[in-house]
Amino acid sequence: MAPLGPGGTAARHRAVRRLLAGTRLTARPWPGGGWQLADRAGRWRHCAELDALWAAVHTLSGPVVTPDPGDLTRLWRLPRPSTPDPHALVVWTAAALRAGPASGAFTVRAAGWTLTAGADPGAAPVLHRAEADPAPGGVCVEAPWGARALATDLERVCAPPDTPG
Repeated sequence: MAPLGPGGTAARHRAVRRLLAGTRLTARPWPGGGWQLADRAGRWRHCAELDALWAAVHTLSGPVVTPDPGDLTRLWRLPRPSTPDPHALVVWTAAALRAGPASGAFTVRAAGWTLTAGADPGAAPVLHRAEADPAPGGVCVEAPWGARALATDLERVCAPPDTPG
C-alpha cells in the first residue's frame, strides 16, 4: 500500500476516532505504519492495517458498525447531498466488514462510483466506476437489511472535518 501522506493519515484518523467514540478504546496512527490500539488500562497493541485494527476492536469490545436488526430497509439514500471522504469510506468499510455475518453484503453508491463489500467473504471490497449515477449528488446504501442504519453511520463517519464528532 502506498503511503497516505499527512492529509490521508489525518482523514483516516478522524474516521477511526469517530467509530471508536462509543467504546473504551483509542487508536492513533503508528509512526511506521498502521495503528496503535489502546484500552483504558493502558494496554496497547500494534495493528499493521485497518483490517487488523477492526479485528482487534471486535475482539475487545465488539463491532463498531452494526446494522439494526429492526431496520428492514434495503435501500437508503442520505437526505443531504454529499460526497463521502474516500479515506473515511475506507475506514468505515473495513469496520463494517468486521461486523460479522449479520451485516451481510452491502453496496455504497456515490459520485459516479460503486463500492461493493462482503459479497464474497474474505475478499477485498470492490470499487468501480458506475455508468450511471444512481445517487446523483448524494450517497445511497443497499444492503439485505439495515440500509438506513448503515447509511446513517456512514454519514456520521464521513462528516466534514469541521463537524463535531
